[in-house]
Amino acid sequence: MNLLAALRFYFPGHAFSRQAKPVVTAQLWQTAQRIQQSIQHTRPPHSLGLGLIMRYMEWDVALYRAALEEGMPRTEAGQLIETINWQIFGPPIELGFKLSRLRSAKALVRARWLTNLMFKVMFTKPFARTVHPTSSAVAFDVTVCPLANYFKQQGVPELTRHAACSLDHQMAAQWGLQLQRAQTIAQAHPLCDFRFVQPKTPR
Repeated sequence: MNLLAALRFYFPGHAFSRQAKPVVTAQLWQTAQRIQQSIQHTRPPHSLGLGLIMRYMEWDVALYRAALEEGMPRTEAGQLIETINWQIFGPPIELGFKLSRLRSAKALVRARWLTNLMFKVMFTKPFARTVHPTSSAVAFDVTVCPLANYFKQQGVPELTRHAACSLDHQMAAQWGLQLQRAQTIAQAHPLCDFRFVQPKTPR
């Protein structure tokens, strides 16, 4: 794990450009910068933690739109955002999971503690969720997602699953767990049903 990469997370402009610039053309990056400057005033005010997340979502919109302007297929542009975001979000998530070892050796216990912490610090209001107490999974429903709302307002609702939803599955795998989710707000459902479970071992 790269501790420096985890620390860079708290500097969105620097962290995003560091991951994006090596994998896109100079013209594409210049277009993304132009778009980001034009939309940054539309970023809604939030808490410090959620505001940090929203700054990354803003850069996602900018680069995604720039890629579409350059003629990149939507699927390819979405995959580009997925890759960049995980390179940014992966290290701090990994660091948090390693530190959670001080609380328990059990992956589910650690995942429950970490997700609770995330919703206290990063995914604050207007995020809303309902927790379902169970010992066999980390189970909760997200009923309000400002990230999905933001992408919809920016005219790119399909970007939600690439920029945000995909990270949840990668995070679960990093924790040695599996995320079972049948519906998401991004897919026009009323909620996102998160169920982190222990993967079944083959017989």
